Amino acid sequence: MKRLLAAARKGVPDPERPSALSKLVYAKNDSYIVHFGDLGKIHKAASLGQVRKLESMTVTKKTIDLNKRDVKKRTALHWACVNGHVEVVTFLVDRKCQLDILDGESRTPLMKALQCQREACANILIDSGADLNVVDIYGNTALHYAVYSENLSMVAKLLSHGAVIEVQNKASLTPFLLAIMKRSERIVEFLLTKNANANAVNEFKRIHQQLLKHKQKLSKNPQNTNPEGTPAGTTDEAAPLAERTLDMAESLVERPPDE
Repeated sequence: MKRLLAAARKGVPDPERPSALSKLVYAKNDSYIVHFGDLGKIHKAASLGQVRKLESMTVTKKTIDLNKRDVKKRTALHWACVNGHVEVVTFLVDRKCQLDILDGESRTPLMKALQCQREACANILIDSGADLNVVDIYGNTALHYAVYSENLSMVAKLLSHGAVIEVQNKASLTPFLLAIMKRSERIVEFLLTKNANANAVNEFKRIHQQLLKHKQKLSKNPQNTNPEGTPAGTTDEAAPLAERTLDMAESLVERPPDE
């Protein structure tokens, strides 16, 4: 454990620096870019926190669909969570809107609340029974986003409500490995108390060694860049990640703790 915590304190690149890892773990844009032409009236009202307008809409249009998606598959609940409008989230949840609809990147409103660090909104959704283990297009769960935001209270709440601790995203990172790379010592310690797999560091190194070998093999045979059963683009997207993180994984296993 001391060795892992030492690795969490040093030897990991600045988390603010853009990298292939950050693209897989945490999307380029936390919040949605607003183009009101893409939104229906219900989405505009939710994004602006106009709960009275939403109430009026449900009175005058009794058949209004609270789960309607905009052109990029986002619901009013997504928009309210992204912008931290707790009153709107409460209004929509009380009227039994669906909690786990996926946006264009397969993210639930809970994921967006955690990604945008809207803790109050996330608490409402968790307490209302939102699915904690949905996986987005990057392979992340809500727990990955809570760890990435370094929000220990949200990590604890997710685990206490049944979040799965060992899910790997497309960068081969469990929430525990992600906490190490973020140098989040308190979260690393906490996840170890919740039986996070400390051996995941060795597995992470092994996977990326295999990935580098596969990349080298493809580079010698450029005509076979998409072998049967391998999705197009997978190797090209993952190779920079492997190059940047293999040494990092080595250090997590082999670096001795600070004196």
